[in-house]
Amino acid sequence: MYNKKDRISETYEKLILTFHEIFLNTAYEKISIEQIANKAGMTRVNFYHYFVDKEDILYRTYIFFYRKMESETPKVDPTTLLANGRSLTFYALENAKANAKFYKMLFQDSIPASVTYRILDFITDESYRTHELLRNLYKKDFPPYLFINQYLAGAFWNLLRNLILSETPFDSESVSEFFKKLSTEGLSSLLSPKT
Repeated sequence: MYNKKDRISETYEKLILTFHEIFLNTAYEKISIEQIANKAGMTRVNFYHYFVDKEDILYRTYIFFYRKMESETPKVDPTTLLANGRSLTFYALENAKANAKFYKMLFQDSIPASVTYRILDFITDESYRTHELLRNLYKKDFPPYLFINQYLAGAFWNLLRNLILSETPFDSESVSEFFKKLSTEGLSSLLSPKT
């Protein structure tokens, strides 16, 4: 027997997975909330209990799969910022490869810009959270390190978009090393020497 909280998370997950299934096979603009609710065996009222609108469920589906990837990623070493010897960028790229169809649909022209902005804000916040060591070494007052994170999140998102949409086969290790060099070598002149 499960409690009320379990039922809530079970219903939330069912709506996310149902939306994901529909989204993989249907252009975003053709998906309706009624379609999501019906396919999940629920009503529109159930849907609105968990999500504000279609944009909200799309964003939360991205977060759901990101958190799933994060839970399966080895723990990050706070000193090296590596997880099992690899950067978090590597794991994000592997996640995109494993979910290439979802990402390809995320990059449709019909996806509202507000969803993309929310995803970019999320990526920026995650990067900021995990880069405490770099933040502590950053020695400039302007631009603030948060702006640097926003720049890097946008660069990563566009790199990922181009890889996915062009269907270019890529090695996550090589791309993550390239991205790490691009970002850290550019930042190196703005960091204090380690003590």
